[in-house]
Amino acid sequence: MRFVQIELFPTGKALVDIDKLTHALPRDEGSRLFLGAEHLDVPHTLDELANILAGRARDEDDEHGAAGFHVR
Repeated sequence: MRFVQIELFPTGKALVDIDKLTHALPRDEGSRLFLGAEHLDVPHTLDELANILAGRARDEDDEHGAAGFHVR
């Protein structure tokens, strides 16, 4: 299993098993992550989520950064 720490609405954080992530959709000011039958609303855009899941800083513009959230 691979976990990533993600911020949640309204405040807080959760460790998410990215192997269970089935898809993500834009929603209001963030995105909704679907983990099987469950979902989480997060304050990240889909581009920011791609960076987070890759272990880059949320606002990283290139593929070489390693700051911010990390896959565990």
